[in-house]
Amino acid sequence: MASTTTPNGPVRIGFVGLSSGGWAATAIAPALLDPEVRKQFKVVAISTTNAGSAAASATKYSEFFGHEVKAYHGDVEHILSDPDVDLLAIAAGKNVEDTLELARLASEKGVKSLVGLQGRQTNVIKKIRNIVESGKIGRLLSVNVNLLFPRSMGIWAPNNIARYAHIVDRSNKVTLISSAFAHFLEIFLQTLGPLSRVSASGTILFPTVTIVDDVTHEPTGKTLPNQYPDHITVTGVLRDSGAWVTITIRLGHPSGPGRTELLWEIDGEDGTVKVEDTRPVGGLLSAHDPEHIHLNGEKLNWITAEDGEAYDNPVPFIKSAWLEFSKGKENGGHFMDINDAAKHRQVLEAIEASLFEGGRWIDL
Repeated sequence: MASTTTPNGPVRIGFVGLSSGGWAATAIAPALLDPEVRKQFKVVAISTTNAGSAAASATKYSEFFGHEVKAYHGDVEHILSDPDVDLLAIAAGKNVEDTLELARLASEKGVKSLVGLQGRQTNVIKKIRNIVESGKIGRLLSVNVNLLFPRSMGIWAPNNIARYAHIVDRSNKVTLISSAFAHFLEIFLQTLGPLSRVSASGTILFPTVTIVDDVTHEPTGKTLPNQYPDHITVTGVLRDSGAWVTITIRLGHPSGPGRTELLWEIDGEDGTVKVEDTRPVGGLLSAHDPEHIHLNGEKLNWITAEDGEAYDNPVPFIKSAWLEFSKGKENGGHFMDINDAAKHRQVLEAIEASLFEGGRWIDL
């Protein structure tokens, strides 16, 4: 489509998972309030898991956006059937089956979709990919990543904030691999291309999860058993280059001076690209661009005229995703829809299957 506006104005969004707090309130909603985005899109309905959270979100966002936002809960079919909804925006399902079902429903109803893995909007992908494709480092041989999700995040282990206590239960399928790592992997694959096969192994170093206060992060007195590895190594092979991939994921280390939060080394026969960040939560490349990029040991300066904007918070990423969506894929829009999400979920589930099945290799 040439434009996302309709004869009656902006495209009307039904948003699944736009909660009244957390990430939705601090990043997703502010991006939708941006003047450029509001020319194209208007949130008219939200859907959450239960009636109480749906009502709270509808009240909050009706005030936030300055117009009525309808509330739905439970089966996504309800919001999809609303005649006032032109577009479904959704967080991908808990597993491949959920995500494929959502893709089927969206196709059946003729509803286009945008999924909230906004990391592909970073211009770092373009910068690094251009270096690799230019031949400056020669034939790609190996890729090594050391990635930290620090204790200050208050998720999974060893501390988990009370609001998200449910994610400690592995059966809820909001895991280190399916959630936090999913965002990094999206950027990784957009930069270097798909994997042909994967294997994963891990261990639990924090057997007990302490539930902490949402604000103060002080212990509440409640603890839960850790059901999921907090240190994981993902091994793989890149489909296009055959390069060997090793990604080490660490959870729960305190941030501190000299602590590596992100080290991403891309080694070719003739050189190396190194992406590094030592800032707290520096590994969240879907929330800000990295601190340093080096080519063969020399720091690369960021030149906006050539490299595009560098982002220091998640709102511009999400804004960019909406504006890319407004172009439509048929016109070069670069964003993740529900079909892309299903493919990404299949990779993540292969990694998790290997993790809990002795590290067996799985072809993709």
